Amino acid sequence: MKNTLCYRFTTIILPFILLTQSCIVTSHRERVLEQSQKETPAWVKENEQDNMDKNSVSLIYKKSGIYNLNLGLKQAQTAAVIQTSYLIMSKIQKTLLKNLPTPSNNANKERDSLLNELSQVVSQSRLAIGKQPALPKDIYWEYLEKDTDNGSERFYTIWVLLSVPKVDYESALTTTALSLSKSENSDIAGLGQSILQQITPH
Repeated sequence: MKNTLCYRFTTIILPFILLTQSCIVTSHRERVLEQSQKETPAWVKENEQDNMDKNSVSLIYKKSGIYNLNLGLKQAQTAAVIQTSYLIMSKIQKTLLKNLPTPSNNANKERDSLLNELSQVVSQSRLAIGKQPALPKDIYWEYLEKDTDNGSERFYTIWVLLSVPKVDYESALTTTALSLSKSENSDIAGLGQSILQQITPH
């Protein structure tokens, strides 16, 4: 009986596991065939959108699956500028999530409720701030080859680095924090008040 089980595992189950693993690796394997710069820019590697100086905030827009480079470059830059408000709120949401306290009882349901309310406030703030001025600072692209179930696929991925006035970013952050501070949930309200204090320290 033991030999039979070992045989079944070796001849049926093990090959299936190996095949599954092979498919997973193959479907996600990408190779860089060409790139616009000799070295990948630091702002692409970091990909944290944490760059901020005295007067401006840097944001990153990424577009993949592009097959015509010239057209893709134009479309990516246009889309990046159009979606500036979304990129600003995406950065703000990441900042809020980092500062969001963990519920005292670690209840998943309570955590989900906090995240849901936070997401709603961020969405409302994005609609409120409207279009924001943005200036493309840099652009970088890679020509990639990816293995798929139907063979290899080649396409471009483009990154656009945008610069927005710091005052506009802080205005959007303040609007969001004010909304959070009015929440009936003490954790959400506390988060909003904490952000406001960071923006305007006493």
